[in-house]
Amino acid sequence: MWIIDINRKLSKRLGSFFPHSVNKITDNYPAIVGRFAGNGRVIVDVGGGAQCAFAEECPGSHIIAVDISPSELERNRQVSDRRVADVTEQIPLPDNSADIVSSRFVLEHLRGVGHFVEEAYRVLKPGGIFITLFPNKNAPFSLINRVLPASFARKVAYALKEGAAEYGIFPAYYEYCSPRAFRRLCEGKGFTPVDVKVMYFQSSYFYFFFPLALTSLCYEWIISRLRLMSLSTHVLVCARRPTEGGQAVGLKETASLGSLHRPVGSP
Repeated sequence: MWIIDINRKLSKRLGSFFPHSVNKITDNYPAIVGRFAGNGRVIVDVGGGAQCAFAEECPGSHIIAVDISPSELERNRQVSDRRVADVTEQIPLPDNSADIVSSRFVLEHLRGVGHFVEEAYRVLKPGGIFITLFPNKNAPFSLINRVLPASFARKVAYALKEGAAEYGIFPAYYEYCSPRAFRRLCEGKGFTPVDVKVMYFQSSYFYFFFPLALTSLCYEWIISRLRLMSLSTHVLVCARRPTEGGQAVGLKETASLGSLHRPVGSP
């Protein structure tokens, strides 16, 4: 509808004036994975589905796409190694065989997140990296998604937000989907150090109605300035499995990314 199109254009223009809307860890996720990748490294793309978000950033790496849906994996032409599995039961790799285990918008759809983290730890080599990007369960749209029936929430998202269909049709449970809860889970399973970055922008879901977008942008800007990570919209966690002997290795690569994935207002 032309009215919605006008609202979207106005909202998008308004959003460009808010600094928190520019620094998006969601957009930079492929480059973040690529930063840790290298020639010959084994990368497990959990929830790989029909495409690998970071394939172009990881030339020379061996990428293994793992997904619960055989039909989705069949469509994936960026990865030659495709394996069907429920990662809350098992990641189909031997112990100490992967350099990176990474997932993007998968965690919120899992029941049994604790076992998934255990499996990631098991398959990673000592010193390996666990990268996870997920929506915060306390974000406005996540709260709406949890209240509405799943089928209705999908229809609303697909109708009102451009590109929403990219994130699939799976129900969302949001187990451990907050910065503090997932950090503690990773630490409890043996990962150290655990680096957490957050993003505060999700107003594009409300761009269909300019007054609502304005309200959302102002709310996000305030919580970003107050550094209220518990109310952030998206969370990126980079954790490392300690080397043999229990020695922790710092995440220098993560720190050196700087503004690449450090949102306005993050610690």
